[in-house]
Amino acid sequence: MKQKRMRQLRDKYGISLRELERYSSLTPQRLSQIELDTRPVVPRTKQHMETAFKRLIKARRQNLADLEADFQKHRRNLLDIVDGEELL
Repeated sequence: MKQKRMRQLRDKYGISLRELERYSSLTPQRLSQIELDTRPVVPRTKQHMETAFKRLIKARRQNLADLEADFQKHRRNLLDIVDGEELL
């Protein structure tokens, strides 16, 4: 089945249209139209998508760094029961 590389990347890395929307100036509907090739794509849209993926990668790196830091702090008590306590 033919599909755009963008869709392959989204599928492979679990990127939702909503997540991609956060990093682009495009709605999920427009992103879907781009993937389905139901409307023409202009050069500006290509730039938006490149920027969106760069922003998403940066955000995911930060989230992973934060996860790693929290894990290192709490690795010895991962299975402890907490009562609404937030991670510090």
